[in-house]
Amino acid sequence: MNNRNIVKTSHNLNHFRGGYTRLELDFIYAFISTIKDEDEEFREYSLPLKELEKKLNKRLQLRDIEYLFDTLISKTFKINNKDKLAVYTFFTRLEFDKNSKVLSVKFNEDLKPHLLKLKTYAKGDFRYILQFKSEYTKRIYMLLAQWRKAGAVEYSVEQLREMLDVPKKYAYGDFKRWVLLKAHKELSTKESDLMFDYEELKKEGGKKVTHILFKIIKSGGKDLEIKDDNYSHLLKKVIYYNGENRTILNVWKSPNHKSYVLVQMMDEQQNTMTDEIHISNLEKMVEYMENQPKLF
Repeated sequence: MNNRNIVKTSHNLNHFRGGYTRLELDFIYAFISTIKDEDEEFREYSLPLKELEKKLNKRLQLRDIEYLFDTLISKTFKINNKDKLAVYTFFTRLEFDKNSKVLSVKFNEDLKPHLLKLKTYAKGDFRYILQFKSEYTKRIYMLLAQWRKAGAVEYSVEQLREMLDVPKKYAYGDFKRWVLLKAHKELSTKESDLMFDYEELKKEGGKKVTHILFKIIKSGGKDLEIKDDNYSHLLKKVIYYNGENRTILNVWKSPNHKSYVLVQMMDEQQNTMTDEIHISNLEKMVEYMENQPKLF
C-alpha cells in the first residue's frame, strides 16, 4: 500500500546535485509518489492527464508535455558522496497516449536502490512540495524532512550551491536572498509540516559565511493542545530581540518572525513539546495568546 501523496527517496538521492525547474520537480515528485511500498521492480507508472493536472494544479497542453519530456529525458543529475560519483537521468521513457489521455513513465533501473524497498529514507508530502513557488524551497523542504527527527542539520554553503544548482554568478548575498530567505518565508507562511530557522557559521576564521546550520521546527501531525499550565509562564517571557526587550506575543505578531518564536518555545518547553506533539495550526496559538491580555 502507498499514500499517493508521500514522496520517499534514499538519503543519497535526496542529496542529488542538479538543476530542475519548479514544474520538472513537481512532475518527478508526482510520479515518485505513485511508487508502492511493495514494489520490488520498477513497473510502468501511469497517471491520467486530469489526475496529473490536479496533482500539479496546472493545465498541461500538448506542447507543455512535449517540453517536459524533452527536458526530463535529457537532463542529468549527480550523486556525489564519499564512496562514488555517479551521473543519472530520472527516466528512460516518457509516454503520453493521446487517445486515453494517460501519461506513463519508466524510471531509470539504476535508481532502484534509491526508490524501491527502502529501509531508511527521506519522506516528504507532495501536497506541501507542490505549493512552494521556488524550486529551491522544494529541495530544501525535502532535505530538512530527512533530518526531521534529528531537529537540525548543517550544510556548507558550497554543498547547498551544488545540490540546488544555484547560479555561480550569485554572491552570498544573492544566495541568501533568493535561496535561504525565500525558503524560510515559504515554509513559514504556507501550509507545511516543518519550518526552520538557521544560523550562518564562519568556520574558516574569516568573515565569510561558510556553513548554514538549519534548526528544524515540526509543525504538522497531531494538533498541539494548548493548555494554560503549559504555556502561561512562557507567554509572560520577555526576550531580547532586535536590540530591545519584547514579549513573545509582540515578536510573534511581527512579520516573518513566527519561526523565531517557535524556536524560543521549543528551547523553553523541551519537556512539553515531544516528538508526538506538533504545532499544526499557528493561528490557533495566536488566538490563544491574543485572548490572554493579562499576561502582557
